[in-house]
Amino acid sequence: MADNTRIARMKQKAWSMLDANQPQEALAAFRECVELEPAQLSHKLELGVALYQLRHLDESLAIFDELLALDPNFILALNNKARILIDRGEDKEALGLYRRILNIDPHHIRTWIKSAQLMAKLERYDKADGCIQEGLAISPNDHELWRERAIIARQAKNLELALSYIQTSLSHKSAEFDTRREHANILAAMRKFDLAIEAYQSALRQKPDDIEIKISLAYTYLADNKPKDALDAFEAVFKTEKNNVKVWEGRGLAFIAMGDIPRGLVNRGTAAMIDNRLDDALALFDEAIATNANYPEAWSNSGVLLEKQHKYAEAAQAYRRALELDPAAVICMHNLGLLYVYHLDKRDEGLRWLKNTLKYDPQRWFKLPSELRSAVDAVKFF
Repeated sequence: MADNTRIARMKQKAWSMLDANQPQEALAAFRECVELEPAQLSHKLELGVALYQLRHLDESLAIFDELLALDPNFILALNNKARILIDRGEDKEALGLYRRILNIDPHHIRTWIKSAQLMAKLERYDKADGCIQEGLAISPNDHELWRERAIIARQAKNLELALSYIQTSLSHKSAEFDTRREHANILAAMRKFDLAIEAYQSALRQKPDDIEIKISLAYTYLADNKPKDALDAFEAVFKTEKNNVKVWEGRGLAFIAMGDIPRGLVNRGTAAMIDNRLDDALALFDEAIATNANYPEAWSNSGVLLEKQHKYAEAAQAYRRALELDPAAVICMHNLGLLYVYHLDKRDEGLRWLKNTLKYDPQRWFKLPSELRSAVDAVKFF
């Protein structure tokens, strides 16, 4: 018989190593627990959960299938297997597992919620609401059930019902953050913008660092025709979220609403580029150039996109045009130099452009590929 205290310590250590980004050591510890007590299903379950968190989905699924072969009514294994199927886009199969859980335990409230969420994802809103009603028959004062019912009603465009349900949720637990956020979402959907803004700001006081709330607040300012407030809100998020598609898109819409059309189009194009919608991005950059052919950022971003599409000669032309408009555009010099060296067989010209970047930003020397540093050092400035 294995020492239970030792195994408990080993599992605690395994989770700590997982949190500390030491996946191999963590998995080795979980597997050792399984070897020491192979008949203890909870050890295998935790190994499966750890594999899932590390996105080793096939291995994780194999563990849960093994557990279900040993115990077909193991609810935690069914639940975790359903999560993997959802991640794989196999929603209907996951729904079948939730039905199995509810056949085993009809009072499993969280599974009624998960079933409802999946039904809503499949746009079967009546079925989704039916799942929530089943949960409410068991626990009529559960604030989370009422909140999920409100979300489903909002998704189904039944906004008055959604508002009624969320108010019921708030009556059971008024300080719950997710419920307050959904209340704001519903008010925004109803175009009650002043109330929605107040609700988002109230939720932000509870969780000042919540990015989703900040973005929702910014878009509500936009919808309420307050582009300057919207831009300020987007800029606050942008300080930490440099690659957030919604933030770039929102900034673009705010700039356009304020009359700065080229900058707005470039921001929207950047959002499309980050989202890998390259054709949309190029169309937006082209539109920005058509609106103002002397806007250097439009040419610069167009160059980045053309380079991504391996259209190197066109990219170089765009960078050169950006530099004509803004001779100190260091990033354009850097990109152009690398483009000439590696893709356009113009090494000497490329090295001169790279050298020129150092005139404006000496620290950029450290960003050069190591094999080019000595060559760049030997080149004279333009």
